[in-house]
Amino acid sequence: MSDIVKDLTNYRIKGIERAEIEYYKQLTQTLDRIEAQIVSLADQQLPRQAGKLIELQSAVAIRPKIKAILDKEYLPFADRVVRKGFGEQAKRVERQFKTIGLIPPEFQELTKGDLALVQNLKQQYYTQFKDVSNNFTRILSDKVYQNTLVGTEFTVLEKELRESINGIYATSSDPAVNRLVDYVKNNRDNPALASRVDSAVKILQSKYARTRVGENMKRYAGQILNDSLRDFDATLNFNKSKDAGLTYVKYYGDVIPTTRDICRRMVSGSLDKRANGLFTIEEIQDIWSSRSWSGKKGGNPMIVRGGYNCRHQFSYVNPDWYEEDGDDAVSLIDSKQDTKPAQSIFGDTTSDEKKYLPLAFGTVATNFTRMISKVPKSPYPIGKVKRGAFYRPIDDSVNLSDFNIENNLRARRVFAHEYGHKIDHNMGTILLTDRKLAEKFIPNANKEILGTKLIDDVLDKTKNPKGLQISNSAQTQIMADRINLKDNINVGLTNYTDELIDLRNKIQGKTFDQRLAIRTKFLDDIIESKSFPLNKNELRVLFRERNITYDPMLTETVDYVLAIKNKLVVSRYGKLKKLKLKSGETFTASTREAGTNFDSMFADYVGAISDNAIGYGHKLTYYKRFFSTETAKRGYGEVTYGHSTEAFANFTALSNTDNKEIYSKLMNYYAPETTKIFTELYERSNLL
Repeated sequence: MSDIVKDLTNYRIKGIERAEIEYYKQLTQTLDRIEAQIVSLADQQLPRQAGKLIELQSAVAIRPKIKAILDKEYLPFADRVVRKGFGEQAKRVERQFKTIGLIPPEFQELTKGDLALVQNLKQQYYTQFKDVSNNFTRILSDKVYQNTLVGTEFTVLEKELRESINGIYATSSDPAVNRLVDYVKNNRDNPALASRVDSAVKILQSKYARTRVGENMKRYAGQILNDSLRDFDATLNFNKSKDAGLTYVKYYGDVIPTTRDICRRMVSGSLDKRANGLFTIEEIQDIWSSRSWSGKKGGNPMIVRGGYNCRHQFSYVNPDWYEEDGDDAVSLIDSKQDTKPAQSIFGDTTSDEKKYLPLAFGTVATNFTRMISKVPKSPYPIGKVKRGAFYRPIDDSVNLSDFNIENNLRARRVFAHEYGHKIDHNMGTILLTDRKLAEKFIPNANKEILGTKLIDDVLDKTKNPKGLQISNSAQTQIMADRINLKDNINVGLTNYTDELIDLRNKIQGKTFDQRLAIRTKFLDDIIESKSFPLNKNELRVLFRERNITYDPMLTETVDYVLAIKNKLVVSRYGKLKKLKLKSGETFTASTREAGTNFDSMFADYVGAISDNAIGYGHKLTYYKRFFSTETAKRGYGEVTYGHSTEAFANFTALSNTDNKEIYSKLMNYYAPETTKIFTELYERSNLL
């Protein structure tokens, strides 16, 4: 029979494309109205003398009126996209699951969890649309103010306002340039004229050296429109497939001249060719992590797919849906066959664990789920406490105050963190009873530390078995990273301060647009350097997670980027240090002053490793309450059971919950040795 999955996936893709065309048309109409109204407003309310702007008071008073226009015209458009557009696409995803018929009935329709996800995604993307409105309220208002401040002619302001809203190419005194500009502007959304528009663009760029006006509302709103529709479909489809236990994928979509090579080969089946043309999710993640291409985006490849403006989508299947048909072809088997849920990837679990483990660790088998399947299920239901959360080794219990982990990222991370403690302690107890297994499982098991074999320090029988932890296997790596992080502080703080001073000097006395350009280049140079661990899109993701907008003009943005570059995270225990700038000037600084906007669990990760020299979370007194390991170094303290177990639990949480790929990069950047050994411990779950 024909591949119904392909047909249904193309149905989803075509639905996105139709919605994109319709909403982009609405966006164009909306921004044209905004442009006309704002230019008219400025014309009516800004006094001029000899054509030049003269009154700052009027320039200040116009800001709320600009905001009112954007709120009236743009926000209803954004609401239509996320409310109607997302709603219609959710129905298309549901139709695919219902029509195939090979999925357990309870997963064929949108569940309460699916509907909650849809609502969260609507809010998330509406916020992104709203951020564009807020940013351009500021940008347009600042242009009015700056032009009035220096007394430019109104015609100059009008040109800047129009370009900031609709962008494209700046006009010129050359009529030939203007004709091309007008042609591109008027026909860029007409698919029938796409080749001619491209030719006009090439002439503008090559013959006349014209560049696109970069900072404009249409560009940003259009990008969010495109990404939101496609990423919404991918996210809902991915999460629903996880719930249904589908772990294989096929890649679909049209191939056109501009299709990226990796997408072309994925769609054709020529990439890593195999008989059935199917890939596991882990295989896709490996392929995406090992290759680079133009326009690639950071994040989960199942969501971001080929990258910016990618028009392809994954669909999730099981290999037993297909049967061989000839040499390489496959066909979908009878969709009326019975489908039994696969055995839980988490092993024997309690009802609480059955509910919460998939939310925190996913429904795709990984090294983490395999390790979980080897530890005994909890002897008690998850405990309810008034504040915070904790794992209690004495009775192997996980205790939480916030059970809303389905809709709360922080709660998911907290649960995964506490379950990381459970894994840590239970694996220590398991290995205590099997010396041969422990020697295979613990990396460098027979390495001596102060005359004691590592395995004997990790599995110290003189201690209460419930106090044992496999995380102590990483004690030497934790110390190595601690030394590097603490040794870096002086250099990091000095460079951080030097760069802030350089930036301040460069922007001093400059106009708003000049400051924006300088600050943007300053950040781009850092982010695009080979040593920086994240790209700009990944930074935006982390900023959204912290309810911050990535904006070169904001102090929070500069602080975050500089803190990462210099491996700093604010510490409440930072000590004042006398340091010397490259100018020779002496200054006093501490780690209490840089890197304030990190996720608290990541801050706790580096805090546990560095003994709070950088980072924060658990107090120093907390770490001192635990058994000491054999690893200590003068000037750097000792590694206690508290340091290792908290680092391990944070690693477990950050490696499994939202944006795990990004946090993996950060953990490797700040603490490569510790991150490597924890990764290896989970990889060795195949020995159990």
